[in-house]
Amino acid sequence: MKNIIKLLFLPVLSIALFGYVFTNSIQPKLGLDLQGGISVILTADEDTEPELIEQAVEIMRTRIAAFGEVQEPEISISGENSVLVQLPGLTDQEKALEAVGTTGLLTFRPVINSSLQLGYSPALSYSENPDDPENPIVSAPAGVDELTGLSINDDPSTTSYLLSLTDGFPIIYELGPAELTGNDIDDALAVYPSNEWIVQLNFKDDSADKFTELTKDLASKIGEQRKLAIVLDEQVISAPRVAFDVSPDIGITGGTASISMGNVDQGESANNLAVILRYGALPVSFERSSIQKVSATLGENTLNLGLQAGLIGLIIVSIFLFLYYRLSGLIAILGLASFGALFYSVIALLGEWQGYTLTLAGIAGVIVSIGLTADSYIVIFEKLKDELKIGRSFNFATEKAVKEAWNTILVADFVSIIASIILYLLAVGPIRGFALTLGLATVFDLFYTRMFISTAVPFVGRITDNPRFYYPLSRKDIESV
Repeated sequence: MKNIIKLLFLPVLSIALFGYVFTNSIQPKLGLDLQGGISVILTADEDTEPELIEQAVEIMRTRIAAFGEVQEPEISISGENSVLVQLPGLTDQEKALEAVGTTGLLTFRPVINSSLQLGYSPALSYSENPDDPENPIVSAPAGVDELTGLSINDDPSTTSYLLSLTDGFPIIYELGPAELTGNDIDDALAVYPSNEWIVQLNFKDDSADKFTELTKDLASKIGEQRKLAIVLDEQVISAPRVAFDVSPDIGITGGTASISMGNVDQGESANNLAVILRYGALPVSFERSSIQKVSATLGENTLNLGLQAGLIGLIIVSIFLFLYYRLSGLIAILGLASFGALFYSVIALLGEWQGYTLTLAGIAGVIVSIGLTADSYIVIFEKLKDELKIGRSFNFATEKAVKEAWNTILVADFVSIIASIILYLLAVGPIRGFALTLGLATVFDLFYTRMFISTAVPFVGRITDNPRFYYPLSRKDIESV
């Protein structure tokens, strides 16, 4: 009875798990190279400190996690001053890249002046040109571009001339020094109260009073100077006017503020901005030095080729096992089939419960594991063949073969498991997927070798112990038996 339980446990478990996965339509989550997505390299200045790069990576990971739709993103340091970002299966890749790469430097700055007139900036001054009256002489303050009228290398501590992101006509604002920054924000949330999206800001306790004092000062002014510009990465995203019912003696209390984002179509932009503000600014600026988009079609073709390679390998191994080892080979084929069903189910469940993503490297690990598992079976069958050749009884031969082979298999698999663990802990990106699938498959191999194969071979021996059914016999072998 004990042997029957050992024989049936793993096949029954694999069938049960596969049935659960199939009936619930659970499939493995696929990585960038299998389902498509985007890969980008963000590069900082060469003299950027490594600690700042590491901080930026952690903030990026937090931002991406807030999206919820990214399956197993890979954000890692590449080289001395670059960050590799891999985002598989996103519905809006560009928005995600903006969220990752945007510095997120937020400032609140009083408006001094603004201009709606195209080609004009409050920073620029014009004087008569005696040599060419139709083209006046344009001059700009230090740090301002004479062509656009915008500040160069904006410094929040000084007066700046920045462009608005508002739809429609471009607006250039003349802004005073920053009164508040993103570091003063405690939380940010995108809401849709009525006909427009709003990013609701909550200031920290010690910053709420600063905001109140700022709005008291603005409430005492008139015209453009009642506006407070909200600047993100050197661009004005909103410049709301302090309402006329706000008292100069009281200001806006409660420690909250709102950024108007626009109509119903701006929901995603509002949510992305809220994520950036909620998790803070990046400590360093990045430039996109390389962008690679992998289409879903290309990913699907890669997956199909990988599966075809695995299936062909499995068929070839199965044919060899059956032709050479006869009944033992048939047992091995059944073991491989059960092994495959269990392995697929576990990978699918890991994706569903833990967010594990199967990559092309992971499929390579699966294919290698098929060979390792088949090799474990072959070690047992070769030991059995050797014992039968010298005239051992089938029961004694199987017992001795299983015992000796198990020691060999245990040592080999143990080494493979250690290598997989080390590789998983030290490697990044797709290599970790290879290490995980290989290590997991090796653990399964130990169980199948110990519980299924080592029990099934003696069990089948009760049907027939004729050596012909277990390996090809030469004439010499027949005469000696």
